Amino acid sequence: MDAVPSDGSQTWVLKLGAGTYDLGTAGLVLKQGVFLEGSGVGVSRITSSTAGDGSVVGASGAGLRLLSVSNTGGGTRSVAIFNRDDGFAVSEVRAEALAGQSLTFGVYYQSANGITLSRVESQASSDRGRVMGFAFDQVGITLEDSKAVVQGTASAVESVIGVGVAGNFGVLRRVFINASATNGARSFGVEAAAQDVDIVDSEVFSGGATLSAALHAETPGVSVRSSRLKGNGTGAFGLYADFPAPTPGVRMGIDQSSIEGYETAVYLKAGSTARLGHAKLYGRVFVEQGASALCLFTFQTVQQDTLPVDSNCL
Repeated sequence: MDAVPSDGSQTWVLKLGAGTYDLGTAGLVLKQGVFLEGSGVGVSRITSSTAGDGSVVGASGAGLRLLSVSNTGGGTRSVAIFNRDDGFAVSEVRAEALAGQSLTFGVYYQSANGITLSRVESQASSDRGRVMGFAFDQVGITLEDSKAVVQGTASAVESVIGVGVAGNFGVLRRVFINASATNGARSFGVEAAAQDVDIVDSEVFSGGATLSAALHAETPGVSVRSSRLKGNGTGAFGLYADFPAPTPGVRMGIDQSSIEGYETAVYLKAGSTARLGHAKLYGRVFVEQGASALCLFTFQTVQQDTLPVDSNCL
């Protein structure tokens, strides 16, 4: 790769054959315009134990395709794929991050916009700190046809999040997400803190922590369509919202979706607002004082009975 110009004036495709490429404690930093293409997911494997930015670090106009990237961890930080540049394309890739002491992220994008990730599987597991499958920080991003499986394996884990989105916008389309914790503090399938977050045609699961929810909404700009949100285990919620009171008339929207919780499907903290339309509830809607919920053509299933709820979701 040293022979490739670093100014991005040309596009290069570097082909990796079958095998494992062990970088030791170093990471691979791509140059502008360099596409790294493997011979297949699980066939070409890049691995390291770096505590730096990531096992592979992206660049503008660069990309990854048809390979696996892993970080075996052990240090303070364990990240498989890291990127802070616009125009870094990733498709048909498996990322795995393990055993970071304070941070374990499979895919970590920071301050990058206008990016689409397609057919990416991210796995992350640790017994401490923050664990995330996809961490999108201050970005505008689309994640489609992808999968996140995230596990916190001990009570020392601070938070377990399948996909976290903060910044401009995030579109999650046809994704499968499962976040689980073993007696950790928090477990969320999706943590939505961007201005706009759309979840479409997706399945999201979470459970096992003191506070667990398939979707944690920190902004009213959340839209869920044709999706399933399920909290697994005692006390888990399908949807947990705790954002400040928005502009009058602005509500988070859930349409043509299924929301499932242990006893409570939807929990709205004070100030939060939500509209549910053509939705199915497995569990009640709990609204704190100062929050509000509006239900339209929404049904609740209790044991074997499915009954309509009124406009107040009761």
